Amino acid sequence: MSQVGEQWCRVWVTMLLLLPSAPVEGGELCLMRSVLISLQRVQADSFTKQESLDLPPGARPALYCSNKCTLRDWCQLWCAYPSNTPTHCLISNIIVMPTYQETNLADALTCHTTRPKDLATHANITAGKQYMSFPLRVKENLLDGFYNYDKNQCFLTDSSNSDRWFTLDFGQPKCFQHVILYAMNYDIAKDRFNNVQVRVSNVTAVTPPDDFSAYDLFGEFPGAASRGQVVEMKSPKPVCARFVTGHMLYNNAFQVCHVEVF
Repeated sequence: MSQVGEQWCRVWVTMLLLLPSAPVEGGELCLMRSVLISLQRVQADSFTKQESLDLPPGARPALYCSNKCTLRDWCQLWCAYPSNTPTHCLISNIIVMPTYQETNLADALTCHTTRPKDLATHANITAGKQYMSFPLRVKENLLDGFYNYDKNQCFLTDSSNSDRWFTLDFGQPKCFQHVILYAMNYDIAKDRFNNVQVRVSNVTAVTPPDDFSAYDLFGEFPGAASRGQVVEMKSPKPVCARFVTGHMLYNNAFQVCHVEVF
């Protein structure tokens, strides 16, 4: 399991006490949250694995599928499928936030995500000018609570110094300790995610990019990102702010594919 995912794992003592004993490998489950997501969307992902439910006597499908996910360091989502009488576990690395809102409810399946509740999903966003050669890579992609590593689910800015930024607005000050940014899942990440700063503030009157220096520095990533790198910035104590800004100082277009604040 990834370093980010590990911190959300807990031993579910209460659940294990309530469930009948079962010879399921492993003794730890992740603190996972239920979320509705289209079955088609999950199955369309090339990394999703479907495994038959060969249940030992007394085992519950939910416990069994959750355990299968926990034992894989890449797993971010699991579903017992079909919902009524599960015969399979769907195990996936796609990112689905707990507050994700599925639009295809007719095909919706109750799954469970390892990701925490965060502030970025469904926040308001402003940003520099989009790189118009890629019209699908809009800033709103950072707020929808879904990412399956497709480059068209990222946000890509123009390359000018005045455009390599985005700002999340929570509407009022919120407290958090983590800001997580995902670089694109391609080698060009080294040029499009390089020398990135995250700053926070409660001040609205900022003219980017020069006046970002008036914001408080939350964290920075000084180097070039590797393919698909997950950059976690963590404050030793909670920070309370209304605005969170990501700003790339490197002279190129800025591409970020997923953001979490919690």
